[in-house]
Amino acid sequence: MKRVLVLGATGRSGSAVISHLSGRVEIVAGLRTEVDRSRLPGDACITGTALVDLASIASLQRAMRDLDAVVNAIRLREDIPATALVDLHRLILGAAPGAHPPLVVTVGGAGSLHLPGQRRFWQSPAFPARTLPRGRAHAELRDHLEAGYAGRHWAYLIPPPAFVPEGQATGGYRVWRPSGDESGFIRRTIGYTDFALAVADAVGQGWTGTRLVGT
Repeated sequence: MKRVLVLGATGRSGSAVISHLSGRVEIVAGLRTEVDRSRLPGDACITGTALVDLASIASLQRAMRDLDAVVNAIRLREDIPATALVDLHRLILGAAPGAHPPLVVTVGGAGSLHLPGQRRFWQSPAFPARTLPRGRAHAELRDHLEAGYAGRHWAYLIPPPAFVPEGQATGGYRVWRPSGDESGFIRRTIGYTDFALAVADAVGQGWTGTRLVGT
């Protein structure tokens, strides 16, 4: 059975991913503090927990022992620099054993979507100003991954802008391949539960590359 570390395990996306992974893999929940244990999904089968301080490479190395995959569901907030998510991905890879790097599945951001004229959705007037730093950072991460700087052991899953925490759980999702014009995808929607199912399938089936996931 695969062993998977979920970073951001107590957030809405991370918790939903854990619920879908439960029973399919051995789950290690990455936590910031001991208190966070009480915030984990009560109905999930979690193999273990690990305290992860992103300022400490040693704590991340301990958490990443004997892993097959990492789900990065961390949501960095506030006025983060454009390189913040690239730096986080590099930190994860730097903590991984060199001989057997795990698959890193990242919950992506709609700000990285391609629009006509070589623009990104974060540059559109329709993009919410309060999440602009995160949108720009997701575009930087997507470019970094697709340029090959992080190797091949990654999957970057992008939800549409209407990524709804309490959205209807349909038990399914659709996947679109990336393209130079992804403006049609902007009109799609998906709830956290259905998107988490796609993330769990990406882990279980070993997806790689960029995928657009909606309903």
